[in-house]
Amino acid sequence: MRVLIVPLVAVGVVFGGFSDEPTERQMQSAFESSLAAKVRNAMEFVAETGGVEAVDKVRQNGTDRFKIGAFQKRDCTRQAAEHVCAFTVQIDLVNGALQGTMTGRFYAAPGGLAYAPDA
Repeated sequence: MRVLIVPLVAVGVVFGGFSDEPTERQMQSAFESSLAAKVRNAMEFVAETGGVEAVDKVRQNGTDRFKIGAFQKRDCTRQAAEHVCAFTVQIDLVNGALQGTMTGRFYAAPGGLAYAPDA
């Protein structure tokens, strides 16, 4: 009987410990990529409406730059092919830091994990 218990426990650990839930690092990377894409889109809009001079001014002021100062995963629930996860983030900007708790959808995309704000 003891001989059978050890393999069953090992199988339970292997299959019971598996989760496709995104890690904190994966979530941070997906969130940061999403934010960078939004900044690029905003800069394209500035270029279209204000020209090269407006883009240069934004870049000189540093308002196009950000850094994720802190990121902490809270909890996740699986919904179909994605995870809805809460997280706390601090975004460092040229004029100070923004901090808050957010909820978003994380899903598999061709380039890896992607993020979309929860509607």
